[in-house]
Amino acid sequence: MSFALWAHTTVASAAPSYESEFAYFRWLHELLPAPFFHTQPFLVFLAGVLVAYWMIPRRWMMARIWLLVVASFHFYAAWSYELAFLVTGTTIADYLFGRCMGLTNRPRLRRAILLSSIGMNLGILCYFKYRGFFLNELYEALVTLGYSPSFAPLDPLTIIIPFGISFYTFEAISYAVDVYTRKIEPEKSLPRFLLFILFFPHLVAGPIVRAGDFLRQTRRPKRWNWLRVQVGVQLFLIGAFKKMAIADRMALFCDPVLSHPEAYNSVAMWFAVLAYSVRIYCDFSGYSDMAIGAAHLLGYKLTMNFNMPYLAVNVSDFWRRWHISLSTWLRDYVFIPLGGSRGSRWLNYRNLMITMTLGGLWHGAAWGYIVWGVAHGALLVIHKQFQFFCHDKPRLTAFLETALGTGLRIFVTFFCVSMCWVLFQPQLSQALVVFSKLFYIQPGLRLEMSNQSLWATVIFLLVCQWLVRSGLWAKISARMPAPVLGAGYAVCLCTALVLAPANSSTFIYFQF
Repeated sequence: MSFALWAHTTVASAAPSYESEFAYFRWLHELLPAPFFHTQPFLVFLAGVLVAYWMIPRRWMMARIWLLVVASFHFYAAWSYELAFLVTGTTIADYLFGRCMGLTNRPRLRRAILLSSIGMNLGILCYFKYRGFFLNELYEALVTLGYSPSFAPLDPLTIIIPFGISFYTFEAISYAVDVYTRKIEPEKSLPRFLLFILFFPHLVAGPIVRAGDFLRQTRRPKRWNWLRVQVGVQLFLIGAFKKMAIADRMALFCDPVLSHPEAYNSVAMWFAVLAYSVRIYCDFSGYSDMAIGAAHLLGYKLTMNFNMPYLAVNVSDFWRRWHISLSTWLRDYVFIPLGGSRGSRWLNYRNLMITMTLGGLWHGAAWGYIVWGVAHGALLVIHKQFQFFCHDKPRLTAFLETALGTGLRIFVTFFCVSMCWVLFQPQLSQALVVFSKLFYIQPGLRLEMSNQSLWATVIFLLVCQWLVRSGLWAKISARMPAPVLGAGYAVCLCTALVLAPANSSTFIYFQF
């Protein structure tokens, strides 16, 4: 079955024909047919896991861990039991690599084990995710040069890409590196290590968790805590609202236009780009909120992945707020090992460009994602250069720190990020058509939907971000009676159900 095709379709029509010689896995797929947190089958699955988990006595910690490992395996096996066994097998191999590193102090042997672990994980990632891209590019290059290749190009729709492979690959690599550098001790418990990789809230789309943080939590006794349950439910509801009421509604504005940019006029294109910027933020941060909320309900804390990124005052600030688990991973395991900010200014710029290009390639095996990473690297370099330009200009620096200057910086940053989102797609040729429509007034179809709902959504999102950033929401919510706050979240859920389109779109980051 084609996971690449599935990742771009809607919930209503997404599920491919599930074929398995095992009746058990066919039955499992019927119970949990789609990998979406905001669907009824997942909520039933989550409720069942919660009841079974908290019914196990607290002193039986390993029984709880094994329950979550088995549940996480079934969560993945519902779509592909072959890939579930693959992920489990590579996780066991990573566990053994870590144990072997812990049994020797010989530097060369430890380094060989580290390279074996990284090579295995990157090899599997490249085989599933990048094999088709590089082979097809090689085929096109040979044909262009006049050669007749002995191999045929691969059909992208026939390539099986395991959900979340980029996420758990990075987690496994970070664990191996941290063990090698003695930042953490090798995990001796296999079920705890299996849970670190397979934990179903973060398995398919992050956040990317660090072994040192998560494995410590597996050793802490988990007690039922109503305050933590409240936090988990709130985060899950907020994430569902972002996804269903905002992201899926924004998809109605942007998907038709960006899928066929040549057919629409310039005004429709600007509205589509704005809608897509809102959609991708609410879609991914909504998933992250639901993942973090589900983990809280089980007594685990995942890293925060977003911090109001569209209020960033520059591109560097944006990457401190957007997909935080990925940006910190790239910083710690790519940028700093390359030399980081040490050395000359140009070496720093080189390291930024390499890091962001690899970050773009991590998102997808297509030129659009690679150019997106290059564009963000270039923006980071420009920002660094602008900082040097402002060093001996106190008046300019003072103006940029004013309310007007801060607002201007936020607007410029959001504009640059939104332009980069145009590149964030497999087909680079479509992105070029979008840019031509954005900056050269051209005729075409108008956006059929009313723009009032788009602007209302954007304003609502900005007000919510401002309330949180200013600290007003923390003061208001703390003074609200519990019944009023609960009723507010109930209204949030009902609003999400009412505003959600009939055919909800898949989470964008599930394909990565």
